[in-house]
Amino acid sequence: MGSEFNWWLHLLIAVLIVGEIGRRALFSYLGTEKVVPKVDEMTAYSVVERTAERLVIGATIPFVNEGKQCATIMDAILRVQLPYEQYDGALVRGKVELAGAVREDDYFEAVLIQKRERIDLVLKLSIEGRKGNTLEEAIAHLPDFRMDLIYQETGRLPVHYAKAMLKITAEEIAALAGVALVREGGRKNG
Repeated sequence: MGSEFNWWLHLLIAVLIVGEIGRRALFSYLGTEKVVPKVDEMTAYSVVERTAERLVIGATIPFVNEGKQCATIMDAILRVQLPYEQYDGALVRGKVELAGAVREDDYFEAVLIQKRERIDLVLKLSIEGRKGNTLEEAIAHLPDFRMDLIYQETGRLPVHYAKAMLKITAEEIAALAGVALVREGGRKNG
């Protein structure tokens, strides 16, 4: 009984190993998707909307499928790295949309990218005053901050997340808003 079990176990392991080698060889031959955000080709930020309480700025970033197979971007999130411990005078939120497919909600609708195809995603930042600050006061004290563009992709490869790290300066935001930055202690707040 024990030797027969060992024989079947070894056969099962061998079949799994041969199957994995075969899968990798097939993917190597047929290729996989390779979604690449072209951060260096991202447009400059511009004003999308301006009210007395809120400033929305946006930029477009191209994504290219440099692989040999179709890919799907299933989700995209712009995560602002501005914790209240760094600066709590403004509420800054990020959003990602497919260019030409504006959405009122924060939902990202999945999109296919064929091999060697290029699509544009629109990044939007919404800035509002917080803790009694007007929009102008909030922007005047705003520090530089990072954002993580996190996207979930799949194709022949199993679904996985990837991210691109972006940075925006307070000077860029202040220039778009027409607000002068406040310097504290010889350097900008933050």
